[in-house]
Amino acid sequence: MHIESASCIDDLRRAAQARIPRFAYTFLAGGAGNDAGVRRNESALAALLFAPRSMATGRIDTQVELFGRRYAQPIGFSPVGMANLAWAGCDLMLAEAAQREEVPYVISTAASTEIERLAEQAPDACWFQLYMLRDDALNAALLDRAAAAGIEVLVVTVDTPARSRRNGSIRERFEQPFQAHPRFILDVMRHPHWALRTARHGMPNLRNYVRYVDGDVHKVAAFMKEQARGGVGWDDIRMLRRRWKGPLVVKGILDACDAQRAVEEGADAVWVSNHGGRQLESAPAAITMLPAVRQAVGTRPVLFDSGVRGGEDIVKAGALGATMAFCGRAPIFGAAAFGAAGVAKAFAVLADEVRTTLAQIGCRRFADLSPAFILDPVAAGRMPETATPAVRAA
Repeated sequence: MHIESASCIDDLRRAAQARIPRFAYTFLAGGAGNDAGVRRNESALAALLFAPRSMATGRIDTQVELFGRRYAQPIGFSPVGMANLAWAGCDLMLAEAAQREEVPYVISTAASTEIERLAEQAPDACWFQLYMLRDDALNAALLDRAAAAGIEVLVVTVDTPARSRRNGSIRERFEQPFQAHPRFILDVMRHPHWALRTARHGMPNLRNYVRYVDGDVHKVAAFMKEQARGGVGWDDIRMLRRRWKGPLVVKGILDACDAQRAVEEGADAVWVSNHGGRQLESAPAAITMLPAVRQAVGTRPVLFDSGVRGGEDIVKAGALGATMAFCGRAPIFGAAAFGAAGVAKAFAVLADEVRTTLAQIGCRRFADLSPAFILDPVAAGRMPETATPAVRAA
């Protein structure tokens, strides 16, 4: 497929699948168990229908005000660990695109490029996402690095209390510590462009941890096993609130009571997410939990990810209470398919779909979205997996 022929994110996904090794695609696209959670996120968003309004005129405004900064689009790049596995240099491509397009890019603790290098590349776009370690001194060191790099927004992920079982990666024998095997070698040989680029840049690793293992990348897997924390508690949120001077976001919220408690403990925003279906296969679709969380936290910002594959999904999330929607896989598919041009293509597709959708439903400003633009809102903030037509109250 030529990049000009790619009309949507799914086109980029299919191009990525053809271009990179199977183990890499499975790691990036797959989820917990047999991927039912990934499919549930997508189908729940697809089942939502709009309730368009006619006779709306004026220019489309997609800007979002968040944490004292104005972003050009209601689109952010989610944190993605080991993104360079998709295509060498992917982390930097994401940072560059975010800086250029004036949208946030969340650096993962598990990124395959250092915090400092990414923040230098995108000084106005980078946030930092923290996976808390067992050793609080190391957590403090990571926070200090982020702050020293000029990062203002901290995102703490709370939905990884244990390592998930991802059957696809298990079948591909792609687990840490990774061991090369004949099927892996054959897979790489079948994808020479990926292999040559990776050979030039080196196999991706968790670069933000390397300095804590004496610079030896081979020790990172053992370090991670030793530092596994086994969950994040409210004491941890209070500690982070004391240490971090900028906006604090709690990511991985699916429960309204947890959302309310996070705000009470000092969070400036909550992030509704089920980790893209990568942690718990039988977790509810994140979009079904969004309305109740929005109601629980009042006017506080609510961020959203999990299942976003197009601009209509972003507008649906906005209508149900998201201040901004984030996507992880979409730009990664673009990078895997066409490198930096693919990341730009993915963003352009999403942005154009957002603008078109807002115009089609008669909402000129993303900030003016409300549940009235969704055909079938259900009481108590929960929605069925398949939509049933309902008449919107006049």
